[in-house]
Amino acid sequence: MIIKKNIYYAMAIFAMAFPLPLFADNDVTAEKTAQNTPSGWTAVSLPIIPAITSANTFTITDYGAATTSSDNTSAIQAALNAVPSTGGMVVIPAGTWLCGPLTMKAKTILHLAKGATLKLLPFGTYPGTTGTITSSVSLKDFITPKDKNVTDLIIEGEDSTTSVIDGQGQDWWELRDKNDSTKKIFNYIKRGGIIRFNNGSRFLVRNLKIQNAPGTNITVGQSGRGTNVTIHDVIIREPASEIKYNPSKGQFPSHNTDGIPIWSSYVNIYNCDISNGDDNVVIDANGQYVHVWNCQFGKGHGASVGSYTGSAQHILFDSITFNGTTSGIRLKSNSDRGGGENDFVFSNITMTKVANPFSMDCYYDGQYTTPEKDAASPADSTSTTPNFRNIVLRNVKTTDTSTGYAIFLYGRPESHIKNVTLDNVQISAAKGIYTAFVDSLVFKNDSKISVSGGNIWVKKYATTYTDECNATSSSSTVTDEGIYTLSPTTLSSTTAGSGIFSNGFTVTNEKSKTYDKTSDGYIKYSAMTHTITIPSGLKITKMEIKGRNNYADKDAGISEVAGTDYDPTVYTFPTDKSEKDYTFTFTTPVENSLTFTVKTKQIAADIILYTSAATAIHIIPAEKKQMNNSVYDLQGRRVSTSLHDLPAGIYIQNGKKFVIK
Repeated sequence: MIIKKNIYYAMAIFAMAFPLPLFADNDVTAEKTAQNTPSGWTAVSLPIIPAITSANTFTITDYGAATTSSDNTSAIQAALNAVPSTGGMVVIPAGTWLCGPLTMKAKTILHLAKGATLKLLPFGTYPGTTGTITSSVSLKDFITPKDKNVTDLIIEGEDSTTSVIDGQGQDWWELRDKNDSTKKIFNYIKRGGIIRFNNGSRFLVRNLKIQNAPGTNITVGQSGRGTNVTIHDVIIREPASEIKYNPSKGQFPSHNTDGIPIWSSYVNIYNCDISNGDDNVVIDANGQYVHVWNCQFGKGHGASVGSYTGSAQHILFDSITFNGTTSGIRLKSNSDRGGGENDFVFSNITMTKVANPFSMDCYYDGQYTTPEKDAASPADSTSTTPNFRNIVLRNVKTTDTSTGYAIFLYGRPESHIKNVTLDNVQISAAKGIYTAFVDSLVFKNDSKISVSGGNIWVKKYATTYTDECNATSSSSTVTDEGIYTLSPTTLSSTTAGSGIFSNGFTVTNEKSKTYDKTSDGYIKYSAMTHTITIPSGLKITKMEIKGRNNYADKDAGISEVAGTDYDPTVYTFPTDKSEKDYTFTFTTPVENSLTFTVKTKQIAADIILYTSAATAIHIIPAEKKQMNNSVYDLQGRRVSTSLHDLPAGIYIQNGKKFVIK
């Protein structure tokens, strides 16, 4: 039998732990005041825990926990087990406490004092990671309810910067990046979350910091079960997944470290600061009546929905600032994981250094080809086909120029995205709007889309839209040089999943792979599909891929160009890394964008794109007509010595055609 040796010490800890009414005993008054329930929604229910007294307060040191111990799991679990069925609180004092998985009874408060760090056992010691791992293993979550139906839990800190749960995730993340043998181990391991709530109700997480999670941070609900969760004043920190693995520089990307994934209903999240290696906050299947407000998102993949989206409905993100996220507003699904998606509002949002401000992808993981090809072979519509409808962006703006598409919406031919409204939305980006299979896209109330190069509309396939405010009316200049090279000398900037070239072209991929330069003057293209965006007015008649394999264990190859399949064993880059040069000629010139697919291994290559100078068309806005040689109309009549001040029309100068708008 364990006896509490120092009740006065425990009471002193208790008194210090709650200097403000917000964190006094079982008080949830502040949460009730802050709820901010949207009109027509039901308020989120909060934990019901009896008054906390010295009799139901348990300090882990009274059960044998010590900062010098290499494993405090048994001691901390004993303190949690001591909480009576009527409820109580377990106190983690200041100091660093190593331990493994913990479970909580109903009506329990787990309180981290100021300066307290609860640290996961490291990889190799944490249960499930000992010995040789040669097959799949699912690791236990760190903090969970004792059984799936437990209700009324509070996990809290005294100070949101020094009350810390540390997942020691670096050893887990490195498994993916070190070498082939550890990558296999990474694939075997299903990492647990730091905090996971299951089927119960009335959960509260407040005023603490979670860092270095091996996997997810706070997971809410399970397959639609579980409800009424409040999370506020929580800091989440992991490195971005896009940084390069470089131990010598202390760079360790985190992988799949979602901040707050939500799989249940009635959830409030506010005043949180999240920077991590995957979605900052993500609504998954059965996430309903979720309200996220007054939050900051740093590194990560943004305010997300999916990729499991079945019955995700009634979602509101409001007053969010993004700084450095790869995506801002991101909805993603596929034909085996959707159905019934409805009512999403993203309002009062500011984005800075965000690569892709607004995207929807119903072929998640880049499984689409081209809209034309996808339309020719639509899948059957089933109960799991994504059916996104009623999406509103209101008062959304970027403060700089995003490197990706301003808007990317790719529905499905058998199930279009429906009713997307941009209300007072201002987005500036390197590339314009790409839409496919979208019904009723509306721009209103001073919305404005600006691009640094090319047309506003990159692609508009099977799309109906209404532009009430000339949001998409601007144009730009394109210079036709006949031959364009995508090489390190023309690569002006790169971000995760995107490369921008000084000649107006961009190349992107959906797996966030960077387009790095090689020491011998090539650009790396990983084994996947890449999309080249072609500046407006250019027609590509031929594409040349010149380079070598970047690895020596397997041949690489080209399996597709511009929607046409090729044999990668014929268009191959061998393991001896000898340079190869393949040319693909297009019977019909390609406009707007073209794809090419690298098979098996990464290649290092230059890409040369050819246009027909005699038929190429330059798009010259009225404000940028600056040439001074003789100009002819299409009948061959000399009409001017300059393109300046000519009326709208098509003209020929120096053997090239120009369109004046």
